[in-house]
Amino acid sequence: GEASDDPLVASITDYMALLDTSWTTGEVADLLKVDVSRIRQRLRERSLYGIEYDGERRLPRLQFERGHVLPGLREVLAVLPEALNPLDVAEWFLTPNPDLELGDKAISPRQWLLRGESVATVVELARGFE
Repeated sequence: GEASDDPLVASITDYMALLDTSWTTGEVADLLKVDVSRIRQRLRERSLYGIEYDGERRLPRLQFERGHVLPGLREVLAVLPEALNPLDVAEWFLTPNPDLELGDKAISPRQWLLRGESVATVVELARGFE
């Protein structure tokens, strides 16, 4: 088979794309108009999600919207397993979930939170993540 059909190559490509579209702690500090030390503190307390890469932390953009942190992120991150692979975290936040329906359409946990729907609902889904 071709390299493009190789699941390992696909995972590596996805991981590098996630890193490439993530922000540094400095960029997030500028975005949120706070000091870099505050971003590092929030990473330690798991109210922001970071990926360790090449000696620095990268913060996936999926947790931000229009200069703000995703509503309910702190509560959701508190119950998601800490050892999850970054690709699993991104996929979980971005993939439509059949338990999160608006009308007759399933939406992702990220979309659910951005719409101002119940944080507790997403927290329960995160608690059951396997």
